[in-house]
Amino acid sequence: MKAIIIQDSDAANLLDLLKLEKFDDPQMWEHNEIWHSQPEPVRKAMLDRMHRKFHYIVCRWLQEQGASVVR
Repeated sequence: MKAIIIQDSDAANLLDLLKLEKFDDPQMWEHNEIWHSQPEPVRKAMLDRMHRKFHYIVCRWLQEQGASVVR
């Protein structure tokens, strides 16, 4: 097991990278009629794309810090 120690500035950098711009899209608002009018498969596809992007950014950042995230 390897411990990865990061500085506060590195953590802040990760948070900046993870700004999920999709949440700025009005279609992603919880009480938005357009979002709720979308069929469930369309909403699921949008959320899946967002999750993949989030996962990619976190894994890439962790690798830059020295972590091994390959499965």
